[in-house]
Amino acid sequence: MRHLIILLVAVSLYSRFSLAACADMVDELRAMKTAQASVQNALISNHELFATTLESYSESLSQVSGRTQKVMAMTMDKSAQSFRDRGVKAQKTSMKLNAATESLIERIAQCLK
Repeated sequence: MRHLIILLVAVSLYSRFSLAACADMVDELRAMKTAQASVQNALISNHELFATTLESYSESLSQVSGRTQKVMAMTMDKSAQSFRDRGVKAQKTSMKLNAATESLIERIAQCLK
């Protein structure tokens, strides 16, 4: 009888711990959803910024000639590098988010067993 009580207490504690751990994962999922939305919004914003920058350069180039065009071309090259740098940062952020998602999926699978 004593062993049965100990077993019931152990199962009860394990169940409470498991439920708490599972509940914490729901909070993590919500945080990940927010992070994903942030990354997506940044990507959308970058596309708009890129388009606006190109329109600005196009308008400026149509109004100048000679040396000024060369300076503007150099500025365009710097802008292109800046967009590439943003792309690299976005890739790194995406990789971190993917790794965190995979980890969470594995923990949820364990929680459901």
